Amino acid sequence: MKFIKGQERSMQQILADAKAKNQIIFVDVYATWCGPCKWMDEHTFADARVVEKFNKQFVNFKVDGDTSEGQVVRNLYKVGAYPTYLFIAPEGKVLHRIEGVMPSQMLMDEADFAAKRATTN
Repeated sequence: MKFIKGQERSMQQILADAKAKNQIIFVDVYATWCGPCKWMDEHTFADARVVEKFNKQFVNFKVDGDTSEGQVVRNLYKVGAYPTYLFIAPEGKVLHRIEGVMPSQMLMDEADFAAKRATTN
C-alpha cells in the first residue's frame, strides 16, 4: 500500500493534501514493536485488493505513535492502542475509528462504512 510516512509529512500537511484532493484520510497509527501492526503490514496491507482500493480512494498516512509526529496524532485523535486506524474527513473530523488486526475484506468493509459516513454528514 502506498503510505505517506509520518517522518515525511505532518498531519497538518496530510489534511491539506486531502482537502485539495477532496479525499478521506486513512491513518495507520502503529508502533515498531507492535506484533499486530507487523501482521497487518505483512498480510492485510500487502493484499492486492486492499492496495488497489486504498490507493485509489484515500490519502494513506502511516505514523509511528512513538515519534514526535505520532504523539501529535495520538493527542489530537485520542489514540490509546496499537494499531489504531482512523478514517478522517478532509476538514479533520474522524468519520470512523477501528483498532486491532483485521483481515483484508473486513478492512475494506470498514472503509466502505467510513466513505458512506462521509457522504451522509
